[in-house]
Amino acid sequence: MGRNRDYQANLFNEFEKLNEKLDKLLKENKSQSLTIYNLNLEIKELNKQINEKDEKIEKLLEEIDRLKNKNDKDSTNSSKPSSTNYRTPKKKTGANLYNYRTKSNKKVGAQFGHIGNNLNKEQIEETIKSKNVELKEYVHYINNKNKKDIIKYRVGIKIKTYIEKHIFKHSAKTNEKLPKEFYTDVTYDNSIKSLSIELGSYNVISYDRLSDFFNIITDGIVNISNGSLVNFVKEFSYKSMSTIEILKGNLLNANNMYTDETGTKFNKKNIFVRNYSNENTVIYKVHLNKGHKPIKEDEILTNFCGGIMGDYDTTLYSYGTKNYECNIHLGRYLEELIQNIQNITWTRKMKELIFRMNNSRKLAILFGSKCFEKEKVKEYEKEYDEILKEASKENKNIKSSFYKDKANKLYRRMKKYKKNHLYFIHDFEVPFDDNLSEQDLRIFKTKTKISGGFRSFNVAQDYVNILSIIKTSIKRNINPFESIKKIFNNETLFV
Repeated sequence: MGRNRDYQANLFNEFEKLNEKLDKLLKENKSQSLTIYNLNLEIKELNKQINEKDEKIEKLLEEIDRLKNKNDKDSTNSSKPSSTNYRTPKKKTGANLYNYRTKSNKKVGAQFGHIGNNLNKEQIEETIKSKNVELKEYVHYINNKNKKDIIKYRVGIKIKTYIEKHIFKHSAKTNEKLPKEFYTDVTYDNSIKSLSIELGSYNVISYDRLSDFFNIITDGIVNISNGSLVNFVKEFSYKSMSTIEILKGNLLNANNMYTDETGTKFNKKNIFVRNYSNENTVIYKVHLNKGHKPIKEDEILTNFCGGIMGDYDTTLYSYGTKNYECNIHLGRYLEELIQNIQNITWTRKMKELIFRMNNSRKLAILFGSKCFEKEKVKEYEKEYDEILKEASKENKNIKSSFYKDKANKLYRRMKKYKKNHLYFIHDFEVPFDDNLSEQDLRIFKTKTKISGGFRSFNVAQDYVNILSIIKTSIKRNINPFESIKKIFNNETLFV
């Protein structure tokens, strides 16, 4: 019995030891489980941070691409003006601070071999025959071996101030009243008004400088206030309205119209100028906003039944019977991708195709053609479609998400608006680009750079009316100064 008890006691002791060991292991396991749990939480948090940093890196890389793209843009690959083509180094000073000229060894003045643009004797003698100028003759005596008369001409301008005295006598036989133009005792003649419009509006000379100019050339006789110059602008704008209605009719009767929009300012607020143009007419309109509302207020596109050329402004697709897309701008967007994405070829092929078609068209026009043959058109359209197929494949391999998005957007646009981009190969009367609009709107960029914009919205409205008359006159090879004088004389032009 004693041995049996000892055996049981030993078993119990072993059991106790095993229990203690098990408790210890359970505690260790619990501790390790807690550690593993905490480590898993930490790993999860670290993975979250890694994902956030990956996203941040991706955004930073995209921003780097965007900034690089923005800095690399000029007139060849964007809508920026040609003045952005060159970047002036910071170290340059003096005359070279605002341009990219380099010093040459050429002498100042005309260069050898240059034909020159001086007036010639034949031109002056034709002018004399037309009796458009006063001829003054002076006789000089010199010692000439040939003993023949030598005739030379010298051109000059004579500025002479005159004053008109108007006497209004009473007569019971007439019902005429004192004209409004004589509302004060002293007024300015239309010659002064016309010159102020030409210099102040078209040549963008400030009122202070313009007033000083009149004072100098009249030897102090004419001292025009800024208020009078403003009134000249208002008067001209009002008197030009009947002529602008004529211009509107000219635009509406044409087959095609160009239109675009540019921004300027008044009192630090944004306003927008839109042109409605063709080769011999332009009307400008100014509005506070973009979109359909101002276009409907202008009542030009809403009544137009021809083709409209614009620069990817889908708002214009609600007007006209056809809508054309500017292919010069398309070429710039393609060039942007060519310069920044190395592993695709479709952009270069598409740009080459677009301009090759236009060059072929120019050549065909020289030979009197009005359109390509149908087979040639089909050939061009097939090549266009094949390049777009390449685009859908190649765009998948673009690494930069920024440029990938740009490439895909351009691909979708060219696919959707294929007909609008290729109208010019179906009909040679359809313009290839919208450059005419850019040329017509450039003066507003100049105005904004020089003066910063307009003092009021009403002044901007008067200004666009003035520019409509002047620019249309220039397009039609009419002296704009003569047009301005006729407007002040209450004439309606371009009838």
